[in-house]
Order: sequence, then C-alpha cells, then structure tokens
Amino acid sequence: MKEEKPKYGWYVKNLIIVFNLVGLLGLTAFIYGFFIDGIIKIILLVSGIAIMLIFLWPGIGMVLMHLFLLGRISLVSKMKALDEIKTPRILDVGCGTGRTAIQIAKTLENGGHLYGIDIYSKLAIPGNALHTVINNARIEKVEEKTTFSYGTAIDIPFEDESFDIINASSVLHEVHDPNGQDKAIQEILRVLKPGGYFYLSEWNRSSWQCIGFGGICCFAFKKNDYWENLLKNHKFKIIKNEIIAGFGIFEAQK
Repeated sequence: MKEEKPKYGWYVKNLIIVFNLVGLLGLTAFIYGFFIDGIIKIILLVSGIAIMLIFLWPGIGMVLMHLFLLGRISLVSKMKALDEIKTPRILDVGCGTGRTAIQIAKTLENGGHLYGIDIYSKLAIPGNALHTVINNARIEKVEEKTTFSYGTAIDIPFEDESFDIINASSVLHEVHDPNGQDKAIQEILRVLKPGGYFYLSEWNRSSWQCIGFGGICCFAFKKNDYWENLLKNHKFKIIKNEIIAGFGIFEAQK
C-alpha cells in the first residue's frame, strides 16, 4: 500500500505557471526578432527583453526557489522559546497547509499545543483549505497537538493573552488593509502573554536572494528595516534579527 504523504503545495503555483508561459512568449518574440528586418525587428527585440525581465525571470526564479531554497530554511530551529517553555500554547498566523505549523508541533514532545489560523485562500497555495491542513497534521501524526481554524491576522479569534509563542511566516506582507500591518501587530500583541515571544519572518526586499529569485516581484515585499521599525514602534523588544537566505527572521518579546 502506497504511503500517504502530506500535501503542502507550492506557494503561488498558478502565478508561477502564468509568469513562465508569458515569459516564454517574450523569449519567442526576442528570438524571432533576429530573423526579420525593419521596425518590427526592434519592436520584437525590445518587447521580448521587457517581457522576459518582467515575467520569465521571476517565473524561473520562483521555480528554483522552491526546488533549492525553501526546503533548506529551518525557521523552527530559530525558535529558541520552544526549548525554554515546557508546555507552550503556540499560534501560527497564516498557517496555510501547515508546512511550518506542523514542524513546530513536532517539537512539542513534553506537552503544549499549536493553534493555526488562516483565511485559506487558494490564490496563495493551490489546494489550500482547512481540511487540507487538518489532514496533513493527521498524516504527520500531530493531530492531537494541533487545532486549525479560520481567522485573519487583523482579527485573531482568541482571547487576550492566550499564547506563549506566536509565529507569522511570510504572511504579514499579504495584509493589504489600510494600516494592515499595524492592525496585525496590535492583534498579535493582544493575544500574546506578557513576556511571550513573537517570531516574524519575511522576505527582505533588498537581499540578493529575493532579487535573484523574484526579479521585479521583489517589490511585493518590504525591506528588513520596515519590519524592525514596526516591531519597535509597538514596543516589542527585539532579541535577535537574522537574515538567512533572504529571509529577515525576528525574535521579539512582549
């Protein structure tokens, strides 16, 4: 009998497909431009280069990112609070299909519980759904340590001071409400216990990895300084700030 495997999916898979298809059209136009003369030649060459820069570069880059980078970044290993708190209550904001949340749950060998919330949008991860993450937890044998539900970063469905540790991995840049990041940090502060730990990881727009893999798409992200200032403005104590493979990883305390 074939072993059942979790389905974590690729981030923005549909976008990757579209970008590569459009990018290949640009490559085709660029190559064809060498075989004709006149103004059409210039149009095809210039437009082909532009399309490849805008679409093919990030399209190929995001494929390479999934193949060679994402599986090698261990965010969980940076969460030192997991070793310090014996039976922590943990919240993973924007848990998606559970890629990071389930890895956190696997470290809870002496008790504790992980809660995950997400809007479960299929735009970010095809197949992203509440039943998917619950099934992944079952397959990974952490279903008794985890609870997943609907929720957003700006309206977290838990009472004040509910959690010892909160994690938000590459999700707050997706909050597009006016002053959305401020609202999200305020909500995280509300449900985090005094002295609790907050782990924030986001692509650093000015890192060569983000530029190399994302091309023009790197502008969808913010610079590391933005997140640092946001945390400081909300009175978080920043314990550590590392940039690993293009990710700015913050460990902060309330």
